[in-house]
Amino acid sequence: GDHLGVNRIFASKVVEVYSEGDVVWVHDYHLLMLPSFLSRKLEGAAIGLFLHVPFPSSECFRILAHRDEILKSMLCADHVGFHLYEYARHFITCCKRMLGLESAAMQGGVMGISNNGRTVSITCSHVGLDKETIL
Repeated sequence: GDHLGVNRIFASKVVEVYSEGDVVWVHDYHLLMLPSFLSRKLEGAAIGLFLHVPFPSSECFRILAHRDEILKSMLCADHVGFHLYEYARHFITCCKRMLGLESAAMQGGVMGISNNGRTVSITCSHVGLDKETIL
């Protein structure tokens, strides 16, 4: 399929409905190129990205033909969230090994990656359901 085309269609729709001050949340790996397209069309918009799937280790991620483009697009978001610290660590390691970017701890236990004069926040949010509550 046309993965980039689908991301462009999403970007066009977001631009169409976006209002100043909105926060745009992008969910999951299908739309990893969306932050790049949005940051070009909506300069200054607050963009968050959350992955609901594991992020691969750098040993696996490095075999992707478009790995740099994917990482750079993810870094167009202001905030990138993962379920587990291990997945965040994999992402940070990929950014270091493939793009030469450094990370640092920020206030509140958040990690940050400096890129093009801005800092992207990296967080972990364990999301789940308490079965006792829903049963």
